[in-house]
Order: sequence, then structure tokens, then C-alpha cells
Amino acid sequence: MNIPQLERRVIEAAMLQRLKQEIERRYGADAATEIVLGAVRTAALEAGRQFAKSAPEGPNLAHFATIIKSWTQGGALDIAEEDLRDDHFTFAVTRCGYVQAYAEMGLDGEFAKLVSCSRDEIFAQGYSPHLKLSRSRTIAQGAPACMFAFRWDEESSAPSQSGRE
Repeated sequence: MNIPQLERRVIEAAMLQRLKQEIERRYGADAATEIVLGAVRTAALEAGRQFAKSAPEGPNLAHFATIIKSWTQGGALDIAEEDLRDDHFTFAVTRCGYVQAYAEMGLDGEFAKLVSCSRDEIFAQGYSPHLKLSRSRTIAQGAPACMFAFRWDEESSAPSQSGRE
């Protein structure tokens, strides 16, 4: 099935919100957040691994940068200031359709961070342990743009801790 990513995330968000509410009712807010975050991260890690398998010459930064096409499909994101260099890939998300869609569903920025923003670093880790994400701000946090900076570090194989939300 070829469902645009934005549409898929809206469907997922509706189910995750219902699940989170039920877990909160039974076990409390902290447990609900932890369980939903765990599920989101597991899915993001696997998605990163699957995308890495599509790299004809193996995972590398130039191939990773092609993910922008998928991420912007269907008007999901507006991207500016895209810059790909030897070991850095940076860009700014100036409009986030995910945050907008979640708001239209009555979901707040915290929920957007939980089910959308939290995917990014883990997706990169799934793609390659050499890929690190640094993100200084997000639209879900109230910033005017999300500033992404990916770095390819051949020396590193440990997961990054920067950019976590």
C-alpha cells in the first residue's frame, strides 16, 4: 500500500492517542508516555534500517539526504536552506504538516513531539550508527522552524544523545 507519509502519520496519531489515553487511565500518564514513545522509537528504528537497505552502495550521507523527497511528499513539510556537504546535511523545516494535522485533531505540541519529532534521531540511528542528528528547535516546541543538522561520523558507532526530546 502506498499511503502518503502524512496521511499514515495522521492515522497512526489517532490510534496512538486512543492507546495513550487508555494506558493513562489504567497505569498513569508517565507509563502511557513511556509505552507510546517506545513503540514510536521501535517503528522509527526499523524504518531507518529499511531505508538503509535501499542504499545501492550501502548507507551514506548522500543517500540519506534523498529521504527529503519522502518526508516532503504530499506537502508534509516545507524545507528551506538545504545544504549537503562532505559530512554534514542541514536543512530547516519552515512548515510542518504533521504539527498542523495534529493540531486540527485537537492534539497539542507535546503529543506532536511524542509521536513525530521523537522519530527523527532514532530513524537516523537505524539508518547508520555513523549518522548523528543535532536539532536545536522544533515547530512543535513553538519555534518558527525546525533546524536539522545531520553529521556523518565514520569514527563513531555509538548512538548520539543530542537532539532527543
